[in-house]
Amino acid sequence: MSGFDKAGAFKLGSRTVKRLGYGAMQLAGRGVFGPPKDHAAALAVLRAAVAHGVNHIDTADFYGPHHTNRIIREALAPYPDNLVIATKVSSRRGEDGSWIPAFSREELTQAIHQNLRHLGLDVLDVVNLRSYFSTFAPQLANTLYAEEIWAHYESGVLNPDLPLTGHFAIDERPADVDAVLEQVELAIEEEALRQMFSSK
Repeated sequence: MSGFDKAGAFKLGSRTVKRLGYGAMQLAGRGVFGPPKDHAAALAVLRAAVAHGVNHIDTADFYGPHHTNRIIREALAPYPDNLVIATKVSSRRGEDGSWIPAFSREELTQAIHQNLRHLGLDVLDVVNLRSYFSTFAPQLANTLYAEEIWAHYESGVLNPDLPLTGHFAIDERPADVDAVLEQVELAIEEEALRQMFSSK
């Protein structure tokens, strides 16, 4: 039994995902910005990870930006049937490599479609929201996020068989935009409580 198998697995919607995955953040250049120093090595490490049993990869199109997702596509497409790719939205990169919050309706839509394009996918398995809500207009951001996520469920580019996951956990596919918003608000409250108690 490999180390990946010993770590166990969990259910993600209808999929079984091993607890040990591969975080693709450092495939990009220094500071998670620009292309990798060794492109061939980046391809090789991804292929080796999957060959040794990894069946989920964590990525984001703002890693690089774009470089990491393009490397994943080059290394692994056509993707194995059991591979789950989890990506993120609500951030972008400045020309100096800075991290900039990007959670307007237009920015979320652009991020989803950039992930689809650079990964070479028609549907995203899992989309996580990188949260800046504690600093940047939480009430407005929650509403925009809920409406935008629901719109993409309806359009078919988010996998309807998998729950909304990550910083905001929803146990099953939401019934409508109000259900998304309710869960987002609950998650915000839970996170605020965790921060409050951890600071004491």
